[in-house]
Order: sequence, then structure tokens, then C-alpha cells
Amino acid sequence: MIQTYGNVGLVLVMILQTIVAPISSEVVLMFAGTIGMNLFDVVLFGGIGLLIGSIIAFYIARFGGKPIIIKLIGKKWLNRVDKWIEKNGAIAIFITRLVPVVPFDLISYMSGITKIKFKHYFSATLLGAFPRTYLLAIAGVSVKEILALFGIGMELTLTIGILGFILLAYLDRRGYLSVLSNFILKKLIRKRIKSNQ
Repeated sequence: MIQTYGNVGLVLVMILQTIVAPISSEVVLMFAGTIGMNLFDVVLFGGIGLLIGSIIAFYIARFGGKPIIIKLIGKKWLNRVDKWIEKNGAIAIFITRLVPVVPFDLISYMSGITKIKFKHYFSATLLGAFPRTYLLAIAGVSVKEILALFGIGMELTLTIGILGFILLAYLDRRGYLSVLSNFILKKLIRKRIKSNQ
């Protein structure tokens, strides 16, 4: 979809991955950078897709409540993240938006069931989304440039990008990437709670 529809395709994929989360935003953004999309376009259109997806997820949660959140993302982080966002508000959202491995959809849905005002949620998401997309896009572009240094052409780069995409998606689906994101999220919540005591 990204290859066929370019920037519009990237926006649509980012919206879909935020709402239904079949694969992580990290995988999509790095893939876009690896297959040769312009860095500025990946950051801009990837960020726009994340923002739109996060707004939709927020309102799904706000109107659907906890039952729909449990259905979409499970119970594992429900109480901890809920309390953390309630206590720290926009700062908690901003921090998690900056950390690439913390699931974007988890924070979007969890924010919707808190009492945070939409304008504070949106501001924190806006400020955190674009640095996140930049870091991931630059990682993808760097992979492409390293491959070019070794004389690997666009066709092979595309093949490697697709294989990498499939591998990361597989690891994500098997839960291997969530081990890292769970560890970081646990540390963030614990550290923030301690500093507020």
C-alpha cells in the first residue's frame, strides 16, 4: 500500500495500525524509510497518520469505555496506565509518545478512558508524534544508505525492506517486541510514580 499510494498510503497505513494495531508504527515507519521514501515525507505523512489514528482511538475509548478497551488491548496495562495518565496527564502522554517502543495505540486508547481533556491529549500527542516519526524514519533511511554503500541496488533494498518488515511484524505478533515495550513502560510508570510521592 505504501509503495503503491506513496504519502497517502503511508497516512492510511498509520491510521489503520493505530486503530487496529496489526503491526507496530515502528515497523511501518522504518519500512517506509528503507524502501526509499523521502525522509521529510515519512516524518510529515507518518506523523499525520499517527495523529489522525490517535484521535480516532481516543474517541473510540471515550465513547466505548473500559469494555471496548479490554476487547481491543486486553487487561494487562489497564489499571496501571489508567492511573498513571490520570495522575500525570499530558506529561505522561508526551513522554510515551517520544519513546518509540511504547505502543502508540495503547496510550491513545488508555487516554480516552481517563478524565484528560482532549486539547491536552492532542497537544501532548502532537508534540511527541513527530520526533518519534523522525527517529524511526531516520533509522529506516540509514539502513537504506548502508545498503547503498555496499552497492546494493533499489530492487534488493526493497526486497530486504519487505523481508525486514515481515520479520518485525512476525516478532511483534509473537510478542517478542512487547517484552521490550513492557519493560520500558514499567520503568516509566514506576519512575514517574516515585517522583510524585
